[in-house]
Amino acid sequence: MKELLTLSRRSLLASAGSATLLPSLNHFESSSKRNTFRVVHMTDLHIQPELGAADGVSLCVKKILELNPRPDFILTGGDHVMDLLNVSGARADLQFSLLDERLKPLEMPIYHCVGNHDVYGWAPNSSVSEREPGYGKALFEEKVRDSKTYYSFDHKGWHFIVLDTIGVRGRQWMGHVDDDQLQWLKSDLAATPTDRPIVVTLHMPIITSILQETESTTTTPTDLTVTGNGKQVFDLLRTRMVKLVMQGHTHVVESVEYLGTRFMTAGAVSGDWWKGWRLGVHPEGFTTLDFDGASVKTTYVPYGWKTHR
Repeated sequence: MKELLTLSRRSLLASAGSATLLPSLNHFESSSKRNTFRVVHMTDLHIQPELGAADGVSLCVKKILELNPRPDFILTGGDHVMDLLNVSGARADLQFSLLDERLKPLEMPIYHCVGNHDVYGWAPNSSVSEREPGYGKALFEEKVRDSKTYYSFDHKGWHFIVLDTIGVRGRQWMGHVDDDQLQWLKSDLAATPTDRPIVVTLHMPIITSILQETESTTTTPTDLTVTGNGKQVFDLLRTRMVKLVMQGHTHVVESVEYLGTRFMTAGAVSGDWWKGWRLGVHPEGFTTLDFDGASVKTTYVPYGWKTHR
């Protein structure tokens, strides 16, 4: 792998950021027989025909394919397209066509997670009718997921859970996990052995210090920044050995560790929505997850995008 760009922001830890609330607890000792493999997490692509975004995604894909070792599979973290909230059907189809075209060279499985900008027509001023085909998450399910937006799978001794943290209030999206999904998550965790390590992928953060760093230490987050009922989700996750929660949405690289679970907000492929580095310090990039037994190491990898001005 080429030399990684070193990030100096105080919230970064081992190129992935840290804001530790309490010491890690209940660390799991890996066995002598280790499973080693790599996964790539890429989030907030925001692909569009403008600003060279499609070429940026292609460059990111090229860098992923150059990794040694290559990832067994890809996790996405939501906001695949620039925006579906208040656009025409033609604009929505154009963005999904670009996404399909530029991700096609990836030769490994891709497990997708829905983001708020992947939802069609969920905006107060949208002209899209609720009766229009594809309204809400239906278009994402048709074009990207082809099934439910929350699911789980196992790989080499690890359990992976992909959650849908996008809810709606009237016609306004919000960070929320609905009751049906919470019940599904409870059942999924109950069926998972207590000694099996788990990675969770979602879009809207559950735990983050972003507003304390960008606004003030007393700023209260809303469900437009975090998952409004994230505590309910975390209370369920705490019943099992969840090692890592991969988050998106804020486009920053940050890691908060609490009770042995690390909540990593994983930057963005699009940086500051293809206008440069997010907040001037978070470059366009993706994250490698390197698994060794029951341990996982994350590394944020800038892929060298040069902004089109």
